[in-house]
Amino acid sequence: MSFTAIRDQETAIRLLRNLTRSRRVPNGLLFWGPSGVGKGLAAAEFIKALNCREGGDDACDACLLCRKITRGNHPDVKTIVPSGKARMIVMDQIDDLMEYAGLRPFESTWRVVIIQDADRMNLSAQNHFLKTLEEPPGRAIFILLTAHPRMLLPTIRSRCQMVRFQRLRPQTVAELIERDRGVTGEIAEAIAHLSEGQMSRALDLIDSEKRNVALDIVHRLATGEDPSALAEEFSGLLDDQRKRLEAQVDEELKPDRADEATREELEALKELRMAHMAALVKRELMEYLYLFQTWYRDELVFKATGDPARVLNRDQVARLREASSAPADKIKAVESALMQLNRNINEERVFRVLFFSLAEK
Repeated sequence: MSFTAIRDQETAIRLLRNLTRSRRVPNGLLFWGPSGVGKGLAAAEFIKALNCREGGDDACDACLLCRKITRGNHPDVKTIVPSGKARMIVMDQIDDLMEYAGLRPFESTWRVVIIQDADRMNLSAQNHFLKTLEEPPGRAIFILLTAHPRMLLPTIRSRCQMVRFQRLRPQTVAELIERDRGVTGEIAEAIAHLSEGQMSRALDLIDSEKRNVALDIVHRLATGEDPSALAEEFSGLLDDQRKRLEAQVDEELKPDRADEATREELEALKELRMAHMAALVKRELMEYLYLFQTWYRDELVFKATGDPARVLNRDQVARLREASSAPADKIKAVESALMQLNRNINEERVFRVLFFSLAEK
């Protein structure tokens, strides 16, 4: 894989190639744009290109350094992620980052620190990190990845080279999911438009049952089923999903030799597990709300225009023709549920209230 594998990001890749070619790389780079459009992939390819033994403005993908970075076991590349139940990047992590960045590279030209979801740094961590940017170690590069750059201090943004990433074109998403998942026709077109240019969302919609569940709930509420019973059924479904996620996280974060792990290492692993679980569960809930919102948005648009090309759920036009609800009120109800979840109100209560609102004619 190389820069050529990153789609629809011509401006960003041109900038990264120029930096690689010149070898005049700023200590701070801020990759910003929607989730799932290639920021993390571009960061990995950029690091490989900088350190590749072949030189030039791209990675060879064949040398030992390229292979190590691809496998995620290069000693001069470190990734920082949000931790704890609140999913924040805190002072201790920045201290570790600063200590790591201050060391000389072992095998490559630069030491690189990637900060995922950089907007999750709390204020103390941001101020602490700012000192590193103001007096950066000579051979260290910090790459911040975020979908919300304005959550970062203006002084951090001003000291980083901004690299903007765009949404993928629907045609690109459709082509990639056909290549990777074999999905074609109306379903591929619908998924491509529902993904909003985010490949990660498109793959999730294909690989999970979330969209089918959301469409089923919308249909059953529209045909008069009891919203209380549906809310209880949905709660059970979420519990099952949470158990699957827990098993997935436990497998991903299982230590190589748990019997030799120290108490501190086990505590850190537990904290990481909690943070990972909280992030996955929150994402699942938000995706259901997004799917409800897009459905009622399509009802509203189709009622106003009658044009199938203007809707996102393009494989559901027959059902949209029969829809007779009040979509504007239901969109407001979904937006209200979204705000409540962001305020950490009990999820069962949020969805129960939402289903009653969506059941109204």
